[in-house]
Amino acid sequence: MMRLVSRWVACACVGSALAGCALLGKGDPLLPRYFTPEYPLDAPASAPAVADLRLRLGRVSAWSHLRERMVVRSSEQEIRYYDDRRWTERPEIYLRRALSGELFQERGLVHVISGAAPTLEVELASFEEVQVPSNHRARLVAHFVLYDERVGRLEETITVEEPVRAAPEPDRGSAVAEALSLALRTGVTRIADHVVAKLSAMAAAERVPPSGSRASSEEPREHR
Repeated sequence: MMRLVSRWVACACVGSALAGCALLGKGDPLLPRYFTPEYPLDAPASAPAVADLRLRLGRVSAWSHLRERMVVRSSEQEIRYYDDRRWTERPEIYLRRALSGELFQERGLVHVISGAAPTLEVELASFEEVQVPSNHRARLVAHFVLYDERVGRLEETITVEEPVRAAPEPDRGSAVAEALSLALRTGVTRIADHVVAKLSAMAAAERVPPSGSRASSEEPREHR
């Protein structure tokens, strides 16, 4: 009798284990999809008007919550991450590459590697999908500062938002990446506009001689 009970218990355990394996095996494995917000650069101008402006691109960083996993914000106090949607690189790497292309290739600024020169540093604060009722959009927020060896010359924060097109579930990741690509391009263009305008103003100020220097440099004329 004891043998029959033992066999029944063993069979029941094996059956339960197999049933559990079958239940666990029904779900497909989670395979992340990878996206990029990068965009092609425009052809550089044949004769850049700002070729005499010099700039060093300093540190380009991002807030700690911005990594490879794509971020979605449901309120100003709450964010979450997609397990199956990821960037191919960290967002600040895209930003640095886009800034370098815009400033030095498209606009023709002189790229300073060493020596004294105005320096641009940028911090990416937001690079995310925003999902709130009736308003689905992509948001980029970046702080930037331009300084030289003496003082800070310019400090600004830019915010760019782009609508996310409606798409079925399989294509929603691509729709968000497209919207953030537009936001990235617009944000980089706005940063470059501010920086070039400030550098041009600084260069113009340096070319203007100090008041009275022209008169003092002229030799006195003889009176006859």
